[in-house]
Amino acid sequence: MRFGPASPGPLPITVDDIALTLHVPDGRTLAGIAASGQWPQILPGLLAGPDRDHVIDRLRDPYDPMTWHAVFRIVLGLAPELYGVEWWAAQRLCGLAQERWRDWSAWCARRGLDPDTASGHRIVSSVWAWITDGAQEEKDLHRAERAIFDPPPEMRRTQTAVPRGFGPAEMEAQARQIAAMAADGTDE
Repeated sequence: MRFGPASPGPLPITVDDIALTLHVPDGRTLAGIAASGQWPQILPGLLAGPDRDHVIDRLRDPYDPMTWHAVFRIVLGLAPELYGVEWWAAQRLCGLAQERWRDWSAWCARRGLDPDTASGHRIVSSVWAWITDGAQEEKDLHRAERAIFDPPPEMRRTQTAVPRGFGPAEMEAQARQIAAMAADGTDE
């Protein structure tokens, strides 16, 4: 049994009863992925070569239930394993660290944390600690908690995880495009 979120190295995951291996990178890389919001860099991006090919082939198959929306939902499930928090909180915290790099890295230096060698979940935790260090009153802490950890409005409203660009019309257009590419044998 592992204690806490995943550290850099292989992370076995199961998708549709198929064992896959996700290669968890160093913390700076993970933090960069979260700060940029580029969740496809996690899945299929961090999968081992054959596993990545398997997922990409499934995404290209217009009849396969694995869509980009399904992959996003998997990433939402993986985020606590990688970052120790939900995806949206990791995005917000890593984005803040990137935006205010000088202040956060100075805070880290004063406390002996090296962001260059820290894991993804340690980076996320340190950004949260940096934020809470500045809270003067309990109401400030609660406000910061809500701003960081509350789900985005579209998830609160519908209780589903539909990222921008993945509505029914966009998904249908994607399926038509993939079917057309498969029909003429092109890869782009």
